[in-house]
Amino acid sequence: MFIWFAFFVQLKMTWIMCGDYYKAAEKQTVRSVDISTGRADIVDCNLKNITGTENQIKAFITSETDLQKVFESIREEDREKFYKQIQKETAAVVDLVSPINSDMIYMTSKRYSSLNMAQHLIGYLDIDNNGLTGLERAYNKELKDNGENIKVNFNVNGAGDIYGDIHNTTSAPEKVLSLTIDSSLQRICEKVAKESIPNGSIVVLENKTGKIRAMASTPTYDANNVVDYLNAENSPLLNKAIQSYEPGSVIKPLWASTFIENGLSKDETYYCKGYTTVNGHTYHCANNRAHGEVNLEKALVVSCNCFFIDSFIKDKGFYFCQMANQVNFGKELKLCDDYYTSAGNFPTAKQMENFGVQSSTCFGQGSFRVTPIHIAAYMGMFANNGIYVYPQVVEGIYNRQTKECERKIYNYNAKRVITEKTANLVKNMLVNVVEEGAQGRACPEYLSAGGKTGTAQTGKTKENGEEIFTAWFCGFYPAKEPKYTICITMCDGGESSVSAAPLFKEICDMIFYSEYAVKEKNNPQITVDKTDKNK
Repeated sequence: MFIWFAFFVQLKMTWIMCGDYYKAAEKQTVRSVDISTGRADIVDCNLKNITGTENQIKAFITSETDLQKVFESIREEDREKFYKQIQKETAAVVDLVSPINSDMIYMTSKRYSSLNMAQHLIGYLDIDNNGLTGLERAYNKELKDNGENIKVNFNVNGAGDIYGDIHNTTSAPEKVLSLTIDSSLQRICEKVAKESIPNGSIVVLENKTGKIRAMASTPTYDANNVVDYLNAENSPLLNKAIQSYEPGSVIKPLWASTFIENGLSKDETYYCKGYTTVNGHTYHCANNRAHGEVNLEKALVVSCNCFFIDSFIKDKGFYFCQMANQVNFGKELKLCDDYYTSAGNFPTAKQMENFGVQSSTCFGQGSFRVTPIHIAAYMGMFANNGIYVYPQVVEGIYNRQTKECERKIYNYNAKRVITEKTANLVKNMLVNVVEEGAQGRACPEYLSAGGKTGTAQTGKTKENGEEIFTAWFCGFYPAKEPKYTICITMCDGGESSVSAAPLFKEICDMIFYSEYAVKEKNNPQITVDKTDKNK
C-alpha cells in the first residue's frame, strides 16, 4: 500500500510539473510593462500626424539602477512620485528629459505635444488610456491598441526580485484616424485665434463637401495637465465651436432668403427711423441710428434691425420656423460617429405667434441660440447655389502602412433649401456687405468675399457695468466660386465690425498666400491682376 501511495504521489507531482498547474505557476512569475500607449494616431486629411508629433525619452528602471542618474534626468515635479513608486515596485517606466547611460532607453512619440493642434476637437484621455472627451472618446474602440505598442517583459521570483533575461516585444502601428482637418488651415486659424481671440472660435468649412477644414477654440489647454484647467477662466476645456450663442445680425442673410422665397421684392423700400414699436415694446437699430430709406440689400449692409422686424410677409413666423428647421437650428449636428454639436435653441411655431418673440428672432436675440458650425453650414448655402451640405469632421480609418482607407466615415449629405436664383441674389448682397459695410474692414486684399457681421447682446455685464456682447463674422471666400466658409465667434468681443471683421480679412489673405499665390508662383500661366481683385 505504501509503494502504491508513493507511486501515485509521484504521478501527481509529474502531472503538476508538466501540466496546466505548472504553466499557470510559471506565468505568475512573468511581468510586463507598457513603454508606449499602443494607441493609434490621429492624422489630418493628408495623413499628417496631429497626435504623436513630439518625441519622448522613456526608461525602464529597476531598483538596481543608479537612481541618482535617473533623478537628475526626471522633471523635478515627477521625482517624488517616481521615488514612491520605485520603493513599492521592482521596476517602473519613467519619462526622462535627457537620456541616461542604460540599455533600457526607448524613444517613443508623446500623445500630445505642448502645442498640440486641434486639441479641443481631439479631446484627451483618462488615466487608463481611454478617450474621455472629443474624438478620443468617440473613436476609443478604433484607436485603442491599434498603434505602436512596446512592452518590456521580465521574470520575478517569490521575493519580487527580477531574474533572467529582460526582453522587449513590439507591435507596429496598424491604423490611423484621418480627419477632414487640413493642417495648414488649422495652423492659420489657431495663429489668428491665439493672437486675437481670448475666448471664442474659428471654423473653416469647405463649401462643396461640407468637410470642416479647421476648428480652433480658445482659450487653449495642455492635454497632458488637464487638471490645471478645470476651474480656469473662460472654460479652456470647452470646444467653443460646438457651443451655442445668441447669433445677432449674422442670422439676417437667412431671413433675407426667407423673405425672397416668400414673395418680398429685393427692391421694396422701407424708411428706418432708428426704432420701431411692436405690441408696446420699442426695438432699436444699433446705436439708435436711423438708416433712412433702405431696401433688402441696404438693410444687410447697414444691418438694419427695424427693416427685418417690420418687413411683412404672410405667416412670417411660420416661414421662419420652416427655414430654421431646414438648416437644423435647434437640433444637434452630427459631425461624425458619436460626436455632436450643441442643439442650441430656436422658438417653436407656437412661441413664434408672439410678435415679441418673432421680432427678437428677426435680429438673432431672445431665446435664440446657435453654434458656429450651424452658422457656417447655413452661410455655405449661398456659396453652393442654395444647396445645404451637412458638415462633417472625419474622413475614415486608414491603414498606417499602406495608407489605404479601411473604413470610410465621411459621407456626403446635402439637400436643396432655397432656389439657385435666391442664393445668388443673397450671395451678391453679401459681397456688397463686405465691400461697403464695416468700413471695409472685412474686405480681403485679393479676391472678393461675401459675409455678415453680428453683434449679439448676451444679457450679461462686467463688474464695471459694461455690457458683454458676442461678436460674429461669417462669410465665404473667394466670392467667385467660393471654396470656404469662415465663421468667427468672439465671446465678449465688443462691436463685431471692429473686432471680428478684420480677422475674417486676415484669414482670407493668409489663405490667398498659402493657396492661390503659391499656385501663381509655381505656374507661370497663373497671374493675379492687382488692379482687379477678382482676376
